Amino acid sequence: MMQITLTSTSNEIKQYFNAILKLSQSKEQYPVNLNEVWPLVYGRKQEAVRALTSENSDFIQGVDYQVLRKDAQNSNGGRPGEEYYLTVSCMEYFIARKVRNVFEVYRKVFHQSVNNRELLLNSPEMAKTRIMVAEWAIKILNVNETSKLAMVKAIAEPIGVPTPDYTEAEDIIHSATDRLTKRGLGLSAMRFNKIMVEAGLMKRASRYSKSKGKEVTWPVLTDEGKIYGENLVTPDNPRQSQPSYYDGKFDELLERLGITNN
Repeated sequence: MMQITLTSTSNEIKQYFNAILKLSQSKEQYPVNLNEVWPLVYGRKQEAVRALTSENSDFIQGVDYQVLRKDAQNSNGGRPGEEYYLTVSCMEYFIARKVRNVFEVYRKVFHQSVNNRELLLNSPEMAKTRIMVAEWAIKILNVNETSKLAMVKAIAEPIGVPTPDYTEAEDIIHSATDRLTKRGLGLSAMRFNKIMVEAGLMKRASRYSKSKGKEVTWPVLTDEGKIYGENLVTPDNPRQSQPSYYDGKFDELLERLGITNN
């Protein structure tokens, strides 16, 4: 890639930054070769290297830049040299922001790209896609009204569509473990879930987990089971849900299941 200097035209600088933008969009973490940009600010490359790597520098090797050793000897026949590669943000603060006309070109290229990405994410087409995914998730997870509202807010608020702040629950809800413990029942949530499944009030949902490499399952209240509680989205995994139960209905549920503390 070409080297840009203080004598480079705005169009040449723009072409260079567009090429860097493409590299960064291809997931290249360190797309900027220091050799290509140091002349914009420093008189010699070694001055730029010292400023980048000194103890007083704000930049960290392995985070803001990386150093690669060249295998071949340098042009003077000496030892192999080192190449310094920067992240885009490092290049912005180390080089671009120090030269006003260069930063203006940088800002137009990179900040415009960010704005275009935000427009794409908030476009009507993307909203339609999100709605389809949300409808699928609601159907599969069988979630409660509060969880549905959270999904609606995530879709509607970025595009300026107002949504209500809450949904009214029928009753205070808690986990089975909490309700069983409060009543002094020596029954685990796992055993309780098994009884619920046998009674037709709960079923097992499943999906394939790429991270675990196998099918994972979780309990879901059936339509009849939702008389006694709701399926809440699991905080740690939005693709799964967890049953919770109405305080005012739990004793009735225990009676139906034949569970007593005797």
